[in-house]
Amino acid sequence: MPAKRKSSNDDSEATPTKPKWVDTLARRQFTGNDDEAIGVWFVASKRVENSDLVTQQNRLYLPTEFVKANLVGLLSLEERAMANLVGDMPKAAGREHGGLRVRVYARCGFVSYLWLTRWDGSGGTVIKGDELKLFRSWSDLKKGDKIDFWAFRSGGQLCFAIGRP
Repeated sequence: MPAKRKSSNDDSEATPTKPKWVDTLARRQFTGNDDEAIGVWFVASKRVENSDLVTQQNRLYLPTEFVKANLVGLLSLEERAMANLVGDMPKAAGREHGGLRVRVYARCGFVSYLWLTRWDGSGGTVIKGDELKLFRSWSDLKKGDKIDFWAFRSGGQLCFAIGRP
């Protein structure tokens, strides 16, 4: 029976099949060998919203239910703390969010060096950073696109492959 995943529409939806592009990209980053298998984990699916594309917001939102169900368990305690994902953090107005440094790969293989963090005010988990506009450009994201978030590690660092299935 296929694994279950959290979904904002249907809690019984099966975990998507890992696309070949994700598997190939992850293996290439990890080993340089397209034929060697490595761990790749499904994190989330969502539709791209206008707020994900607005330059002033400079962030890509990850659905909260997916973060809790699929992402937090992949992180060490130190990484959770860096990403502000430990417990219910007090809301500190004006606090520098920082975050956990991550590599984010577009489907074409372009890499952006970004930050994973949870906003204090909304409690929403986001990927943010100056290179996000480059990631958006290389990914050619448009409002309404369905995208999947996959995670893997390269040299111990958390990486994401994000794109259309």
